[in-house]
Amino acid sequence: MNVRTERASTRVARNIVSDIQERQLPPGAKLDSEHVMVEKQDASRATVREALRYLELQGALKMKAGPGGGPVVNVPGVDHLAGALSLQLQFANATLRTVLQARRSIYPVLVAEAAVHATAEDIDALRLSVVALAEAVEDPNLATREARRFFELVAAASKNLVLGFLVNALHYLSDNSGIEYDLSHRVASARQAEKILRAIEARAGYPVGQVIFDTRVIGQVM
Repeated sequence: MNVRTERASTRVARNIVSDIQERQLPPGAKLDSEHVMVEKQDASRATVREALRYLELQGALKMKAGPGGGPVVNVPGVDHLAGALSLQLQFANATLRTVLQARRSIYPVLVAEAAVHATAEDIDALRLSVVALAEAVEDPNLATREARRFFELVAAASKNLVLGFLVNALHYLSDNSGIEYDLSHRVASARQAEKILRAIEARAGYPVGQVIFDTRVIGQVM
């Protein structure tokens, strides 16, 4: 593929996504047919097909087969971001350790912003998660899932979409790491989650900059 075709297909892909957003099309909504896109985008059929393949790989649309088929709207999942990130990390020879370190670096910022932006509903969800995590400490797999779910709820409460997507992708990457945390670590993680919840409850409304340093108490998390 030449550079010109590649750039054209990227432009067409962005136009398609912009059209989806402007029209507020829900998942499952049918998009224009290929020949209509060729006319609307003033692009070749090969360019439009390349743009559609790219968006399908990114999870932004699905290709429906059969009569009346064609491209339909889809919502990319965290696995799409994790897949792209995984390739970049693999080419950079990054280790699982660097993934875990990145997660731990992001957590304090998410906690700080959650302390400012969390709603009553967010805090209620975090409270339920803390209870579930405390009850799961005897089960290594369940405890790990609950610990990650707790931080995904923190990410949602922070209202920081970029870091939220990133930490969820990092969780996805470490899902099959094979690491099993011992009981003492799982108990410590549950206690840590409770401390973080208390910090979010107590510091809600504080400027983010002040909270960040107060939440450096975050130690080892799963």
